[in-house]
Amino acid sequence: MSYNFTIFSPTDTPLFTHEFGTSRSGGDGIPRFTTAERSLNPFILHSSLDIVEEVQWGPSTTSGNAPMYLKHIDKYQNSYISCWITAANVRFLLLTRPRDEALGLGSGGAGSQRGSLAGGRAGLGGGNVYSPTNPATEEAVKNFFVDVYEAWVKTVMNPFFDVGKGDVVRSPVFRTRVAAAAKKYL
Repeated sequence: MSYNFTIFSPTDTPLFTHEFGTSRSGGDGIPRFTTAERSLNPFILHSSLDIVEEVQWGPSTTSGNAPMYLKHIDKYQNSYISCWITAANVRFLLLTRPRDEALGLGSGGAGSQRGSLAGGRAGLGGGNVYSPTNPATEEAVKNFFVDVYEAWVKTVMNPFFDVGKGDVVRSPVFRTRVAAAAKKYL
């Protein structure tokens, strides 16, 4: 699987972006996005912000507060988006792009190029199909977000960093912690 993790400010400005591949189940940690997918990912994530705001400001199922972890909130073709919202309205979005084999699209024939967006839902078959609502998947994504959130809090405690002004995170320590959380859980 390939992942694109992006942190958005309250004004929808990207503050941090990191691409990585799965390190679990024998993965090498390298993202397998095609050139077209890589250029489309920012648009997919920005369009998901509308859904995040609907969930965030819409009716809540808890006692007056929306949860921080919104789980799987959006899907575009074969990409799934999960979200975490901080108390300061900073949004963490994780775009997950499973390999075609995990989606049940097969590995042979025309139109089944590895990493392609071709096939959509039409090729979904039985077997070992990726599901973002699987409890194990949700728990892994949540744990990833919790670790990143802890690193985020430490980063924004820096008095020279101002999220409100759209300061981009350039800290190599933060990037290392995000990569470590990804390797640990995803």
